[in-house]
Amino acid sequence: MKVLAVTLALVLTGCAHAAGVRYTFTPCNPGFQDTVIACFYEAGFGGPVVAYDFYADSGIIEKQWKRQYESCMFRRGYNQIGEATTWQPKERFNGAPGWPWPNDPPKSAWTWVRTAGTGDRHYYDAVCEP
Repeated sequence: MKVLAVTLALVLTGCAHAAGVRYTFTPCNPGFQDTVIACFYEAGFGGPVVAYDFYADSGIIEKQWKRQYESCMFRRGYNQIGEATTWQPKERFNGAPGWPWPNDPPKSAWTWVRTAGTGDRHYYDAVCEP
C-alpha cells in the first residue's frame, strides 16, 4: 500500500513522466479496432473495455506485455510496421485519469502501463495503414 501511495503522489505532483507509444499495423479493415481491444485483453488485462489501468510492477512486466500484444496481433493477421514509436503530445501530461491529452486524442483503443520504479506512464494506442 505504501508503494502505491508513493507512486500516486509522484504522478500527481508531476515527478513522473508520460509518453505516448504508438503501434502501426497493416492491413486496415473493419475488424482492426476490435482486434486491438482483444489483444490488449489477451496480453494480460481484464476487460474487455477500451482503456485499462494496469501496473507493470504488480504482475506483468512491460516487455512481456508488449511481446504478448504483438504476438496476438500477428496471429490475428496483422503485420507490425517497424517498432512501436514514441510520440510527443501537443500538451503537457496533466496526471488526470483517462487519456491525459484531450487535444491530442488516441488513434484507437488505448491502454496505459505504469513502469516499475519511476512510476512513468506509457500510453499505448495503435493505427493501421492500408
